[in-house]
Amino acid sequence: MQWRRSSTDSTPDESTIEAIITANVGIATRFGAELRQRLFAHVEELLRTKRWEAVAGSELTDEILVTLAANAAIPLLSFDLWPYRQVKSIIVRPTASMSGGLRAGPVAGTYTDQPIGIIGEASPHSGPVSLSWDAALADSRRPAYGSNVVIHEFAHKIDMNDGYADGVPPLRGAALAHWQHVLDDEFHRSEGRDSDAVLRPYAWASPAEFFAVATEGFFCVPTQLAAAKPTLYAALSDLYQQSPAVDWLPIDSAG
Repeated sequence: MQWRRSSTDSTPDESTIEAIITANVGIATRFGAELRQRLFAHVEELLRTKRWEAVAGSELTDEILVTLAANAAIPLLSFDLWPYRQVKSIIVRPTASMSGGLRAGPVAGTYTDQPIGIIGEASPHSGPVSLSWDAALADSRRPAYGSNVVIHEFAHKIDMNDGYADGVPPLRGAALAHWQHVLDDEFHRSEGRDSDAVLRPYAWASPAEFFAVATEGFFCVPTQLAAAKPTLYAALSDLYQQSPAVDWLPIDSAG
C-alpha cells in the first residue's frame, strides 16, 4: 500500500507548522522572527506544490510533512523555490532501505558489495527525493552533530540544476570560477588537513558528496565550519546568500 498526498490536499495551519518546527527543527531555534516567517512560507509552498508519498508502512502525518519540508526549505531562505523545480515528489520511508551491488568502498580505489542502509537518495532530473523518517528526525533535532539527510539530498538537487551531480552548483562567471577553485583546493588534493574533521568523512567520496556534506556543515555547524574552513564557508555563503555563523541567533540565546 502506498499513501500519497497530492498538491490539492490542505496544508496544516500556521500554528501547527510553528509547533512542529519548534519541537523538531533544531536549526530553526536560531532564526529571528523574519527568517521564521520566510521558513513558514516555504514550508507551506513545498507542502502545496510537491507530491508526497509514503511507502513501506509510513503514514504522512503533519509532523512528518512539516519537519521534512522545513529542513528542505532552509538552504533557499534567501530565494524562492525555483531551484527545486525538478523535485516533483518526495518519498518517505519509516527507516533505511537496504541496497546491495558493487559500489565504491570506504578507501579510494576499493570496492565492496556489502549491503548498506540507504537513508536518503536524490534521483537525477525530475526523479524523486527519497528520505528515511527516523534518520531525518534524529538529524533535524540534533544539528550539532553536523549531519542532516534532508539538507544533504536537496543539496544534490541544487547541484543537479545544471544537469550534472558533479559538486559544481549552477553558477556563472567569476562565481563559478571561484567555486571550482575552492573545490580543487578542498577536494582534489592528495593529503588531508586537520580542518577536514569539521566535515563528515563521506565528503571525500566524490565531488557531489563533498558539496552535499559541506552544505550540511554550513547549516548545521556554521560557526565551526567558518573557523575551520573560512574560504569554503565564504563560498557557500555567497551561493546561499546566507551567513548563519554571523546572522543567526547565538546558540546560547536560541529558543
